[in-house]
Amino acid sequence: MRTWDAALVAGARSKGRFSFRYTPDAEDSVTPPTTPRHSGSAGRHHSGKSSSGKAAGGKSAAGKASAGKAAGTGFFGSVARAADYPRKGRSGWRRWVPGFRHWAVAVLLFVALGLGAFGIGYAVTDVPEPNAEAAGQTSTVYYNDGKTELGSFKVEDRRSVEIDGISEYMQHAAVAAEDQSFYENRGISLKGLSRAVWGVITDDYAGGGSTITQQYVKNFYLTNEHSLDRKVKEMFIALKIDQEQTKDEVLANYLNTIFLGRQSYGIEVASQNYFDKPASELDLEESAFLAAMIQRPGAADPAENPEEYSDRFDYVLNSMVKLGYISQEEADAAEFPDVKEAKANNQFKGQNGYLLSHVLDELKGPGGLTEEEITRGGFDIVTTFDKKKMDAAVNAVDQLPERNENQHVGLTSIDPKTGGIVAMYGGEDYLERALNSATQERSQAGSTFKAFTLVAGLENGYRLTDYFTGQSGTTFRPEGGAPWSPRNFGGASYGPVSLLKATQSSINSAYAQLNIEVGPEKTVDVATRAGLPENPEDHPIPGYGLESNASNVLGTASPTTEEMANAFGTFASNGIRHTSHSVEKVTNPDEQVVYEPDTKGERKFDENVMAETSYALRNVVTGGSASYANNLGRPAAGKTGTSQQSQSAWFAGYTPNLVTAVSIFGADQDGRPMDIGIYGGRASITGGSFPTQAWTNYMIEAMEDMPVEDFPERGPLPEVEKPSNDSGVPNQAPPPPKPQPQQPQRPQQPDENDDSDDGENSPPPDEGEGNDGDEGDGDDNEGGIDPPATNPPKVDPPEPKPPEEPEKPEKPKPENPKPDGNGDRGSGSGGTGGQSVPGL
Repeated sequence: MRTWDAALVAGARSKGRFSFRYTPDAEDSVTPPTTPRHSGSAGRHHSGKSSSGKAAGGKSAAGKASAGKAAGTGFFGSVARAADYPRKGRSGWRRWVPGFRHWAVAVLLFVALGLGAFGIGYAVTDVPEPNAEAAGQTSTVYYNDGKTELGSFKVEDRRSVEIDGISEYMQHAAVAAEDQSFYENRGISLKGLSRAVWGVITDDYAGGGSTITQQYVKNFYLTNEHSLDRKVKEMFIALKIDQEQTKDEVLANYLNTIFLGRQSYGIEVASQNYFDKPASELDLEESAFLAAMIQRPGAADPAENPEEYSDRFDYVLNSMVKLGYISQEEADAAEFPDVKEAKANNQFKGQNGYLLSHVLDELKGPGGLTEEEITRGGFDIVTTFDKKKMDAAVNAVDQLPERNENQHVGLTSIDPKTGGIVAMYGGEDYLERALNSATQERSQAGSTFKAFTLVAGLENGYRLTDYFTGQSGTTFRPEGGAPWSPRNFGGASYGPVSLLKATQSSINSAYAQLNIEVGPEKTVDVATRAGLPENPEDHPIPGYGLESNASNVLGTASPTTEEMANAFGTFASNGIRHTSHSVEKVTNPDEQVVYEPDTKGERKFDENVMAETSYALRNVVTGGSASYANNLGRPAAGKTGTSQQSQSAWFAGYTPNLVTAVSIFGADQDGRPMDIGIYGGRASITGGSFPTQAWTNYMIEAMEDMPVEDFPERGPLPEVEKPSNDSGVPNQAPPPPKPQPQQPQRPQQPDENDDSDDGENSPPPDEGEGNDGDEGDGDDNEGGIDPPATNPPKVDPPEPKPPEEPEKPEKPKPENPKPDGNGDRGSGSGGTGGQSVPGL
């Protein structure tokens, strides 16, 4: 019986057709008989079956051949035939096992890809800019000799040197300790690099294995980050650095970037810190020790625990022998060197902090440098400070009576020929009180300001022989202002006095009259031209108080000692103003000048006006309120000053080659002005006492080796008409001459050669000395404030130590003013005008 099975063939469903296959049952199968009758039939049956099979087989073979042909065409077929993969002649899983040829091809392909990736990485990796920390170098500050170190500015203490600045022992020790193949390798070590990469991958990185070039790259261009990315960059950069720099350059740069403990970055700083010598002088033992520290610089301080480095020290010596740098005998004889004790970081202690702070401010101000440039630039900064004069300033202040926490001394000394500050005293200790008493704290100048009014008068037609009122409490009535009655010191009255006498004895009433008549704005103009800062109304300087009112002559403004020394320096330089500065020159590591202030100066005053001013102020020293300064033993000029309520006492004085201003003042810890209080056994002090004493003691020591110079000769003054401002006080006339006892006259023979007129060349009347010293200071109770009912007893300052040379001279009498051709013109008051003054 026949049955039919329906089979769904692949693709039939999509075509919507069925195909049927006939499957005969076993009972339906026909076996041809074997009789001869059927033999042919059987043969035919077999023949037909065979023919059919061949046909079917032919079809199948053709299909396979077609499929094989199709499979063997195209790119992948070609690759498969060429690679013989899966492998022919193998069956089962063995067909998929690679043969030797396959492994060889894989290795070659891997190498090719690796080389390609390496080439791409090398090409795209640029040498970066140095990192700020490594590139930074310490900037060193020197005194004016350019050799004596004052301090430094730094983030890290680093000073780079060339290879010639590093001893050969140190060069060889570094190579022996860190990279013995340094002179043969191309910047990297494959063995070390592989170990480092494996350590990064397994998070078991212990360091080491890097060449000197790689360490230099890490220190100078990269960071200490433990990552595969950083290690790969390090490799490529090291290869490029090896191509761009010589081995000597690489070694020097490496030794300039390594850290060696004690905040020492670079071999030069380490050599100084451990052995107090430059790196060029390091010997074998010292070099081996420093090389031994490279691997573990922070393990211990070798001065305290040298045994921490003993094994590594021996390793370095043995490696140097191995490389042929030293003999075995030298290694055996080498001993661990003596290491200096670590120095305390106290460069800002005492006066140094004030000096360094002032230098830093100048570099960031007029110098135009940023703090980052200063602390990382590796500059050599030569200052104007003189070590000997700095010591003299400290000694002079130390000789003063002991001070409490609210009593302060500021001192500034300047070279008038350049404006360079040669010495300053800013306080006892910068670390205890950083506010600089010489350059930052302000105190009322008192009668030192009279010097500016003096110049204003000389420029505007007044002469030293003009007379003004010396009557204490004289009431002035300037036009547009309230009546003003300034008192002299101690209420002393002098009657009519010449301008020279008023200057010599610092008489308030006389200078008040002059200031009103010449114009207070001219006093301000002279002060700012001389060097005091301007005080714009829209942006006034806090605590300064320079204003154009009648009382400014008595020193209501509050300058610093630096500003006042700078202004009086203009008088000392005969009218040429220089800007005060503490930096002489700044050079970078390439010895290029980065900053150098202008020291030429600019003429601001007529030479003869300045000569006349110095002549008048010299009389203050030779016989006036600052007579103690005459102990200096050389020509000197200056002006004392005392503020209201005894908050400050000044002396600003000068010679032709050095100017110094000293202020003793009261201020709380925040710098707010206050009464000086009892000082040196006195209830109040004046400028002619302790400030003049400190000035004198300083100048004697500071000028010991300086030549003695005299002031310029006096000359004719400018002929100008006096201002018409009216002080409200009548013109003053000189007092009548004192009667002289009659002496019998002897007959004299007439001198045929004497054709001069009587009295033509005679000096003006003797004005007398008045009250020298403090009684004539005239600085107390300025601005019309009455003095206390009783004056405290005064104690003269102790006698100073006389200078060795020259010998202490006898106290000279003040010189008479030189005739200037104008005669005694009086005060020249008249007209209207004047300036308003504050309510006093």
